Amino acid sequence: MSSTPQLSSPDISPQGPWHRLLEQPLFLGILLLLPIVWLLVPVPIDETRYLAVAWEMRQTGEFLVPHLNGETYAHKPPLLFWLINAGWLVTGVHAWTARAMTLLCSIASLLLVQRLTLRMGGSEAAARNAMWFLLGAIYFAAFANAIMFDVPLTTCVLLAVHGLVDLAEGRTRRGIALTGVAIGLGILVKGPVMLLFVAIVALGAPWWSDRLDGRRARYFGAFALAFLLGAALALAWAIPAALHGGPDYARAIFLNQTFDRIEGVVGASTHSRPWWWYFVIFPLMLLPWPLVIRGSWSALRALARAPALRLALVWVVPTFVAFSCIGGKQPHYLLPAVPGVALGLAFALDRGALRVRSGLFAWFLVALGLVLAAAPYFAASRQRLGYIEDATPGWGIALAVLGVLLLVFVRRARTPMLPALAMLSVALLVKFAVIEGPGQRYDLEAIGARLAQAQQRGQAIVHLGWHHGVYEFAGRLKQPIPAIEDPKLLEAWAQQHPDGLVMTFYRRFRFRATPVFTQPFRGGEVSIWNVREALASGIDPAVAHTRDAAEDFSDD
Repeated sequence: MSSTPQLSSPDISPQGPWHRLLEQPLFLGILLLLPIVWLLVPVPIDETRYLAVAWEMRQTGEFLVPHLNGETYAHKPPLLFWLINAGWLVTGVHAWTARAMTLLCSIASLLLVQRLTLRMGGSEAAARNAMWFLLGAIYFAAFANAIMFDVPLTTCVLLAVHGLVDLAEGRTRRGIALTGVAIGLGILVKGPVMLLFVAIVALGAPWWSDRLDGRRARYFGAFALAFLLGAALALAWAIPAALHGGPDYARAIFLNQTFDRIEGVVGASTHSRPWWWYFVIFPLMLLPWPLVIRGSWSALRALARAPALRLALVWVVPTFVAFSCIGGKQPHYLLPAVPGVALGLAFALDRGALRVRSGLFAWFLVALGLVLAAAPYFAASRQRLGYIEDATPGWGIALAVLGVLLLVFVRRARTPMLPALAMLSVALLVKFAVIEGPGQRYDLEAIGARLAQAQQRGQAIVHLGWHHGVYEFAGRLKQPIPAIEDPKLLEAWAQQHPDGLVMTFYRRFRFRATPVFTQPFRGGEVSIWNVREALASGIDPAVAHTRDAAEDFSDD
């Protein structure tokens, strides 16, 4: 790729091996991200649900069609569950194995964005800064070691973009293979949404590449072959799975899970939010950079023809518009677009069109730390915020101190390294705060062990309300726990299982009887009752009509 003449470079040459090591994004990033792999328990509802699906795969030996709570699970394709099970073959069954798998995907994404910056004409300093921009974005930092599909999906999107660059450069065979495999893997990670990310960048190639003159037909023909290769890889799983899972499962994986999310701006049935929602959320996902980056439109306009900047714009802007028009919205849906932002920022910084100023961000950290330090006292008088009350104010104070330190060194924070490290430290401090304080509300080992003991005794268990498999992995349960949505059906179940147990974490199903076991869970508690005692006492009328509106238990 041709490059625009370099105006200036903010890079300062390292002075020695230790200095060089301490400036490496991968080294410092892994240093800050790795502890959570072992220390943080799986967070309900999402992480526990995905571990439960992987656990049922292992228990049943059914690897073609994922299952949750004994029923087919059509919300996500199986690749992440396959990766977790592959990891378990090496490490044994641990939650940290799944976190390590996603962290490896995050490391791969950092290396891929570094290489992409170099391929698009950026300097070594720009490539290193692209890693800092990606690593320091709060949503990437928060999700880098989380058991979520969007992390490996981001890696697949980056692989596909490299393949498209190959196609644009005339490396047709490698481009077809790399793009096609990346498309297939991305679909197996999270479904057809992969096609949206790749197609937008692919169709914009005549604008962001200067090597397609006279070769456009060949380029688009090669991309069509890559698309077919990716579709073939995905269908190699989807068709047998649809036949094995039955008509309802086939309809769900081919139609429902896509179209439920792309209905009209107001009418989506899953995570429906207004069209403007991402205009508020996306800048927050990119923190600290909206508070740190300074520049001028005139300097950016001077780079308007640079292929790297055009690729970044094609990658991010149409994707943002497309997802804004889709009814179903979640913040992490846009995670695969964040590397495009990192590429654009690093290139513009390298060419002198942007500069880094960390003072405002440092003051933001001080203010945020003081708010978090006061939050437990504020939450004490509000029942819905009980989980905040469990946190220690010291973590907020530590965050404020981090902001003060950044203020002290603000004159040295002329590259993305210090603000990126500060935001990584914020993510680490917040997760440590969860482990130390509200962690008991997410740690299900005790109740999982109690349920496993009941199953070993042959005691029947039923759950009031759908529970998303939150207990299965924690207790390594051999059998799924059935769910009853209507309390009126509980009496018939109790007649068949008079010595059984009934449990729930929904507030609207609280019995007046004393539970045989209870523990805090998220914003409420999870409890177990003897079913006969529960029916005899009845549901507490004070909570019988309480809606669990504060809990979002739908699949992402």
